[in-house]
Amino acid sequence: MMGRLVDAAFQPNARVTLDRFALLLFLIVVAQAVLNAVQAYLLSSTGERAVAGLRRTLFSRLLDQPPGFFADRRTGELTSRLTTDIAQLQGTVSHQIAEFSRQVLTLAGAVTLLAITQPRLTLTALAVIPIAVATAFFFGRRLRRMSTGVQDKVAEATAVAEEAFSQIRTVQSFAMEEWERTRFSDRVDAIVTAAVIRARVRGMFFGAITFAAFTAVVIVLWQGGVLVSEGKLTAGELITFLIYTITIAGSVSSLASFFSVYQESVGAAERVFELIERPSPITHPATAAALASRPEGELTLERVSFQYQAGADQPWALRQVDLRVPAGQIVALVGPSGAGKTTLVSLLPRFWDPTDGVIRLDGQDLRTLNLGDLRRAIGVVPQEPALFSGTIRENIAYARPGAPADAVEAAARAAHAHEFIERLPGGYDALVGERGVKLSGGQRQRIAIARAILKDPAVLILDEATSSLDNESERLIEDALDRLLVGRTTVIIAHRLSTVRRADRIVVLDHGRIVEEGSHAALLERGGLYARLYQQQFRD
Repeated sequence: MMGRLVDAAFQPNARVTLDRFALLLFLIVVAQAVLNAVQAYLLSSTGERAVAGLRRTLFSRLLDQPPGFFADRRTGELTSRLTTDIAQLQGTVSHQIAEFSRQVLTLAGAVTLLAITQPRLTLTALAVIPIAVATAFFFGRRLRRMSTGVQDKVAEATAVAEEAFSQIRTVQSFAMEEWERTRFSDRVDAIVTAAVIRARVRGMFFGAITFAAFTAVVIVLWQGGVLVSEGKLTAGELITFLIYTITIAGSVSSLASFFSVYQESVGAAERVFELIERPSPITHPATAAALASRPEGELTLERVSFQYQAGADQPWALRQVDLRVPAGQIVALVGPSGAGKTTLVSLLPRFWDPTDGVIRLDGQDLRTLNLGDLRRAIGVVPQEPALFSGTIRENIAYARPGAPADAVEAAARAAHAHEFIERLPGGYDALVGERGVKLSGGQRQRIAIARAILKDPAVLILDEATSSLDNESERLIEDALDRLLVGRTTVIIAHRLSTVRRADRIVVLDHGRIVEEGSHAALLERGGLYARLYQQQFRD
């Protein structure tokens, strides 16, 4: 159309022809505008949904990983994968793929029409394509490596910031604000350095592509001018050919730009899919055995051994542990630091699986049970209760989403939490702050106990946490625990004499083995490890 418009200007009755071609061009522009708008909407909305699905999948797979996975990684790094890396993919999926499709079609159409209209000049115009491909491959791998390095450094900076924010009281109490600023600034400087190097390579890449593409345009323009001067081409045909050539050059440049973004996105994609495709060591059985809606709670450990890292030279956290806890019994685990108490109770809800041996609940191997059913049957009250940054009601009801208000309040009353909750502005709708920072240690502990009471588990794991509380909080929590322990199998990591005396049986661990077992009085009379620990730790 453009070529015919130019040729029409040199013909008789030019105005009528010009008007007709101008109108046709206007209609083409309108159609192109409408189609571009539709394309942008459809591809962007589809891309957003695809990226949202990817983000949900990644978050879901991360939740399937055991606690050991998170112990080896910083939270900020994983957050960066969910945000920065997926944001990098979002731009590619939502916008760059649309541009890639457009430029591929444009390039194919321009080359086809070029070959039909002026085959003599086509080879000159197409000479740029192999040069562009070779340049893209030369710079592409370097851009991918550099982008991977930039994303890694962004993740490190995010992790540093997350640590500083989550430990802000510690940072400020040690007056380490300036040190944290410097630490974060160093990470940001590393990001800038890596990004500048990447920008240099990207600039060289685009410079080479632009030079090759528009050198071809210049040569075609010169060659076409010679043909016009010889009468072998009309001015309109030269304009037509020149526009096709510029279109090819522009498409090649745009595809090179897409290739650059693509290489940078590959690094982000590798990190995201590395986490998505990472298998969880805690597997769900293909066909889960049925577990009663209210299990009796009998626990049996048969020759259980465990290593946190496999290998002949790696230490054993547990070694050949045999233990039976009848339904409804309270067992206290006692032992020096590193004896294996926390490891043992962590195996019960399958935070890890034993390296050797079998653990059974009501006679069924834990690995044959549905993981959700198993964990719903087990309640955990940790020594350092973690609350979510919502309301008190939401934190208690986390044990049973959708629980009615009266059930939440009943659990809070049983945990002696109702009294202080009523005094708070907003009551049960009061916000607890990040990790419950607006509440005292005793208040957080009572909320955790209320949550366990609302869950009503058959088996309770209690890492007793009254050792650092004031006398009033300790008394209230002890009374709440007395109510919580009734009618359920309980395994307690004991820190205080009151807990030891509450237990029906005491199991003494040392270096991952059970070395003593019995009642408080019997173990004292035996004069072994428990008696020594009692003299050192439990005696007033």
